Amino acid sequence: MRIIDTCLFYIFFCSATLIYGIGTLQAAETSLSRKRIALTAFKSLCCVLTSVSITKALSQLLLVPLSLAELYPLAALLLFTGTSVFFEIIFQLTSKKSSSEFTISFLTVLLALNEGESLLDSIAISVCCLASYCLLIPLLRSFTSKLARTKRMDSFKQKTTVFLCMVVITMALFALNISWINAGV
Repeated sequence: MRIIDTCLFYIFFCSATLIYGIGTLQAAETSLSRKRIALTAFKSLCCVLTSVSITKALSQLLLVPLSLAELYPLAALLLFTGTSVFFEIIFQLTSKKSSSEFTISFLTVLLALNEGESLLDSIAISVCCLASYCLLIPLLRSFTSKLARTKRMDSFKQKTTVFLCMVVITMALFALNISWINAGV
């Protein structure tokens, strides 16, 4: 049940893209460009899962006993860079397409390592953060396609519209948060 709560929280209520800003610009640009994200998302998922697993194990088995837990971002950067290059080579050899993406995946790794209490929590958080990014793109595409049908817009107005759609989605998600009613409790 705890994993389901974590997944719902990090996919919808605390979306890494909408709340933390991880990949906001990339989501806006991808929703306007109509390019496919499946290969990039799969490569990012492989890199993130591998990096989170190895970094979490390394930090629990090596860094924490040596009182060097503050160095886990450096370890995460080094491990993520290595796994990203490895998977990029594999994906270029198999699909003949480049799917390089660094910022979203690395920031997802850091978020998962910061927020996760255990390895399973960290893996669930990382998968949910990538899922929230991948689910936001078709939603933004549908908003922009509906608005594009009504009138012709230039590039600036399209980007502004995408960001305003993200703001509306964020506000809609927080409309259910009524904790502000109980002030002083």
